Amino acid sequence: MQLQTDIRTWQSQPTPGSFSVRDWEKFGCAVPAPKLAPSMWVKLFYPPTAFSFDEAWLLCECSEEQWLAWIPDYGEILLSTHEFCATKS
Repeated sequence: MQLQTDIRTWQSQPTPGSFSVRDWEKFGCAVPAPKLAPSMWVKLFYPPTAFSFDEAWLLCECSEEQWLAWIPDYGEILLSTHEFCATKS
């Protein structure tokens, strides 16, 4: 019996902190960023699936760096604050 190993390499994605103000504006982020609050739409940098919406509705803050959110046609998800930005209103 032969064991097979499946090794996958994780490709790092640019972090929001590495974006310039111009990049954030192109992405649809509000600059300067408003204070996050429940019932606010945010733009996702990396939607959970290829078929997911790229925006989420903030439900409640779970910690200083995590929010419970709802994505249309996906459901609830726990997001870190580095995974999204507040959209322009």
